Amino acid sequence: MKKLAVALIGLALFAGCNQEAAVENTESGIRLAYIRIDSLQSQYKYFEELAMELIAEEKEIIEDLQRRQQSLQENIQLFQQEAPKMNQRQREANESDLMRVQQQYMQVEQAAQAQLMKKQQDLTQMMRKDMDKAIIVLKDELNLDFILLYEEGGQIIYANADFDITERMVTMLNESREGPAEEETTEAIESIPDSSTAN
Repeated sequence: MKKLAVALIGLALFAGCNQEAAVENTESGIRLAYIRIDSLQSQYKYFEELAMELIAEEKEIIEDLQRRQQSLQENIQLFQQEAPKMNQRQREANESDLMRVQQQYMQVEQAAQAQLMKKQQDLTQMMRKDMDKAIIVLKDELNLDFILLYEEGGQIIYANADFDITERMVTMLNESREGPAEEETTEAIESIPDSSTAN
């Protein structure tokens, strides 16, 4: 099962927020700034909380699936040991039971994956709305034409720190989640199906 945190990281790249950045680009050229992805993820409190929740939930589901799989393996081993002592009807009945349990396990696994993915997508959409609002404000405040995403080892091999607006965007996002916005967030999270019901 893929780590949901990794998937969230990819979607969190669009976030934004606050710092004294010297975005004094060329007088008549394109005005741009960039956001450091790793710093954004570690400093945006709301994102960090959601990522930790998803990681904890995924861990619980994986542990449950592992227990189910272990129980299935034990039953298969027991059947293999006892099969020589059974008549044909007993063997067929036991094989049928094992196949049914295996199918149930696969259904539970698929349902858990689907619900985790759905919850991830819902939370990401909520985050993206916050990010879009921050980006709209910042691009107007700083008169920017482009806001880039910078990741060490990525396609951008150098970025001048003068154009780094990561802290500015992080501050804006964190402040937007204080006060009344938190109630809206709590309600939205509670409305998302609990993936633990997959089993």
